[in-house]
Amino acid sequence: MSTDSLYSSERFLLDNPIDLISLDKWQKTVNLLAQVFNAPASFLVQYTPKGFQVTIASKQVSNPYPPGVVIAPDTNIFCRRIVETRSDLYVPNAKIDPCWETNPEVQKDGFSSYLGVPVFWPDGSCFGTFCVMDRDKTDYQASYFELIHQLKEIIEADLALLDIYGELKQLAHLDDLCHINNRRGFKGLARQRMKLAQRNESRLALLYIDVDDFKGINDGHGHSVGDEVLKLLAGIIKQSVRGSDVVGRIGGDEFVVLLMCQSDEDVIGTETRIMQGLDNAMLDSHLPEVTVTIGHKIVDQDVRLDVLLAQADEDMFRRKRDKQAL
Repeated sequence: MSTDSLYSSERFLLDNPIDLISLDKWQKTVNLLAQVFNAPASFLVQYTPKGFQVTIASKQVSNPYPPGVVIAPDTNIFCRRIVETRSDLYVPNAKIDPCWETNPEVQKDGFSSYLGVPVFWPDGSCFGTFCVMDRDKTDYQASYFELIHQLKEIIEADLALLDIYGELKQLAHLDDLCHINNRRGFKGLARQRMKLAQRNESRLALLYIDVDDFKGINDGHGHSVGDEVLKLLAGIIKQSVRGSDVVGRIGGDEFVVLLMCQSDEDVIGTETRIMQGLDNAMLDSHLPEVTVTIGHKIVDQDVRLDVLLAQADEDMFRRKRDKQAL
């Protein structure tokens, strides 16, 4: 999988959340910036051709711009200058500078001072700005500039994870038939994904997917038809999960997915999408009728991956026995 599928400089992050990024940690970083500078507002702002969107806003009553606000790309705002120049910008007193006479942040909202630095995507394109604003004129010393750069490096380090994760996906061993991770590739990526989830305090689940009576399909229709079934199922699984989830084929007809989940309903919803996707594909397919059984296990951060796979496999077989008993 290429890193292009994990992020895009053409889309707002708030409209297309990426599970590898902890917005809660970014919120703490933006809040800290406002607190240390004793300023009424600080922001992380993203730029796309659609304009400038407040991704994170410091949580203060004095802050007039909440997250999600979009400002047109041709508006004369401070952040636009940074994106155009790809350079830091410090304006101690905008009210005495004629170039900011049409800036709504100054004329409408009463801000006088602005300090901002550019934030970059892993590919070097400009993500946007990390900035602090004050209604009074300021005289920031060198230590303030050093601090804002150190804080913005926290954000850029998180964005760099997208490239690292994308590289691991590209380097992982792939299954030649289904063009997804094989057992070895899945295990390597899954362990990395579990470490990231622990760092971001996010929740994961492991799905274990098995084709019902796959031997009967091979015996009755031939191995070439069985291969087509596996390729079809692999495509449906990939369409049913996020780009940052880890998908693998670890056995003949056994597939696994390590996915981000907020609740048990998310896991059930993913299972349902896979099974419904397979049902819908059967309507337009020349292939024999195919069903799957899916087991799952919520990830305990302390459990080893091999143990987790065995637990999810056991849950899948339990469900398969229950189906056969009906």
